[in-house]
Order: sequence, then C-alpha cells, then structure tokens
Amino acid sequence: MPPYFSVYYSFPHSSFSEEFVEEVYKSFFHYFPYKSGYWEAEDNSLEEIIRWNTNLLGKKFRLGFNQHVMNNYKQVLLDSGLHNHLRLFWSCDSKEITLHMITPERDVVLDDNTWRFNGNQIKSFINLSVDVWETHITNNIQTYHELDVPIPINRILKGEHPATDPFCIIGSKTFAKIKDQIESRYFLKTIKDGVLILDKIYASLLEEDR
Repeated sequence: MPPYFSVYYSFPHSSFSEEFVEEVYKSFFHYFPYKSGYWEAEDNSLEEIIRWNTNLLGKKFRLGFNQHVMNNYKQVLLDSGLHNHLRLFWSCDSKEITLHMITPERDVVLDDNTWRFNGNQIKSFINLSVDVWETHITNNIQTYHELDVPIPINRILKGEHPATDPFCIIGSKTFAKIKDQIESRYFLKTIKDGVLILDKIYASLLEEDR
C-alpha cells in the first residue's frame, strides 16, 4: 500500500444520533460524491453501509484482536477528479467518534522532494473541513502524513498543538489555551465557534475564496 495523507475528524459521543452517519456523509458527498463501498463492503449499497455503521457507532464498537475485519465499520470510496483514491472510514473509542479521510500522499504532495502540498489538491479538503466543522458538533480536525499521528483529544484540551500538516481546526476555547504556542508560520482564520490554523504557505488558497 502507498503511504497515505489523512484528514482526521473527531466528534463527541454526544453528537451521535440515528441520522448522524448519513448527515455527516452528506457533507462529504457535497464535495466528493459517493462512489462505492470498499474492501468488505464492495457489494453493499450506501443505505446498507449507513445502517451498518450507525449500528456499530451506537454500540461504541471497537474491533477486537480476535475478530474478523468483516465485523468492523464499512468503508466507502469517494469520487474525485483530483485524487486517484479517496476513502472514508469510521473508528470509535471511549473518548470520541472519529472519521478518517485518506488519500495517497502522491495525490496531494508536489513531486519535487520538498514535501509541499499541491494547493489544488488540498483546497477542497480545507473547504470541506470548514463545512463539517460549521455543520456538525466536532471536537477537532487534524491533518498528517503516514508517519505522523493525530494528537489525542485529552492532550489537545490540556494545551498541546494538534497535528497541523498543513491545517487543523479547533474550538475557540481550545485555541485560547494554545494561542501563545502557535508558531509564526501559521495563518489563522476565525470561523464559527472555532479557528482554522493553516500553514502560511497555503494562505492564498483562502484568499481565492473571497
């Protein structure tokens, strides 16, 4: 498998309802239409996938070490003219519900050994993430490469900077705890009940939307 770039969406358990999965998917499908199920879900309809994932999230399901992957959350592929492979999958633990959107790093990183992102490839991720934040009750949104990891929610709430490569979104109260630690290389934009933190290299992507 290729190394993946990830956008990580964290939701509180209190945001869950019977409509939660379907409503969150709708936000994503507005930018990237549903293509198909993936892996153990190729033969499932979207309705079947929604029902399955809703049922597991309602139980706060976590796959056990001895359980077959067919019992896990069903993944979906998204249709994107900018990315060769774009996928969503859920996970859950005692602290949060998480939705992961992944794409091969080669689909978003420039081919020049700088590890800089292709602005055209990530602009839609930024706009989508702002929409998700402003539409759904969300803890935080983080981005990172294959060899990195998202920062746990308890550490962010204590003032640790979220994974921000190249952007993250956090709540206004959480931002107040870390604002003195934010490096000058980041561009800040206030949004509904939160702050978008973006590497300044890509700030022009937001300017284009004005």
